[in-house]
Amino acid sequence: MKKLSYLLLVLIAFCFGCKKDKKGSQDNNSGFNIQVIQGNNQTDTIGNLLKDSIRIRVTSNGNPVSNYIVQFKRSNCQDVTIAEKTTSSDGQASFGWYLSGTTGGQWLNIILLNNSLNKKDSVLINATGIAATHGWHRSGCVQNFEVNGVSTLSTGRLLSSLNTVDYPYYSDDNAISWYPLKTFSNSHFIDKIISGAPNEIFIATEDEGLFYSKDNGQTWANISGGIADATGFADFAYTQSGKLIYTDNSGVYISSDKGATWMDASGGLPVGQSYNPCEQLNGDLYIIGSDAELYKSTDNGNTWANLGSSKGNILLASVESLFIDANGDMYLANPHNGPATQGSIYKSTDQAKTWTSIFTKSEVGSSYPNITQISKMNGSYYFSFAGRGVYQTANFSSYTNLATQFAADGLLSYTAAKNSNFVVGSPGFGIFYYVP
Repeated sequence: MKKLSYLLLVLIAFCFGCKKDKKGSQDNNSGFNIQVIQGNNQTDTIGNLLKDSIRIRVTSNGNPVSNYIVQFKRSNCQDVTIAEKTTSSDGQASFGWYLSGTTGGQWLNIILLNNSLNKKDSVLINATGIAATHGWHRSGCVQNFEVNGVSTLSTGRLLSSLNTVDYPYYSDDNAISWYPLKTFSNSHFIDKIISGAPNEIFIATEDEGLFYSKDNGQTWANISGGIADATGFADFAYTQSGKLIYTDNSGVYISSDKGATWMDASGGLPVGQSYNPCEQLNGDLYIIGSDAELYKSTDNGNTWANLGSSKGNILLASVESLFIDANGDMYLANPHNGPATQGSIYKSTDQAKTWTSIFTKSEVGSSYPNITQISKMNGSYYFSFAGRGVYQTANFSSYTNLATQFAADGLLSYTAAKNSNFVVGSPGFGIFYYVP
């Protein structure tokens, strides 16, 4: 009997402890209490904003308290964002809860702090996330972030950069969830991320130039030595032959050893930022100069020749973007920031000697008809059109606008995930992915 009584007491103590932990770490002597008025136990698709906002009321000894800080911490987001609200005169505060990318149970930790940031009460509420089906969906944890770019690494991991000083963010589940890549510093403004050979990553920043990782982002090295103005970033590329081409305020630099050494390759180019460096199959280099004209180098960047106005070619004198595919076919978009009514793409199969119009469409509203980010992925060509969205085509005879609903956001960054989900980075609304 004594042994049975002892076990019973232990069981009661254990159950009481679980119940207390479940409520949170409330200071029972403070008299403060968080009451959930609305929003608990909702169900929606992962990434979505729950239909009902979370609304709470804070009291002290039964009386509402105002000007107290309430924190809202979402589960499964590594505290990417911790929202803070202040209680109103009636002790209330509300929060719009965007679900993370985790299916099943999710929770929101609501924490009450006084003006000295001392915790006075906390409570957990729950929600259920349903798996995303066909169509467009918001990525978890980065809803409403301003996204500069999204890219796919050779390993299948996705990386994104934000329009602020922060970590790069990564996704290993085809854009469903995003987390900060904390092996890289959060003290940089990241302009562009590209992948080299397997496990190689290059990140261009505005404040410290170019960084390189040879182990899929586990360690990083600054490889900007030899670049005159590495902080004046304009563009960079990693070519099929293994050349790094970096452009900044002062000119163009080329490295054949992944940034160990750099060669000044600005001869013949106008002063200022050049962009869209590309390499042809025979090793010839092409770039768009700061004057928006197309230039070509046949000697690894030692000298550049103007292919535009110097040769009377108006088509090549107002270039917005350039792309060379694996077959050596060249694709050029224009005009560059011009007040024209149409944006066009031209194709050359003879190394820029002749060009054929393959796409033309009018601008929308008062935006310039800029076409950028021409690329090829999984057998299809893609390009971003300001004010219209992102287009897909297999043969440049028929086109599908994949992102019409995001067109008003301007020029969108995009990529294709390993499972073929199409991923769009929005300048103000986070990251979206399309499930076929």
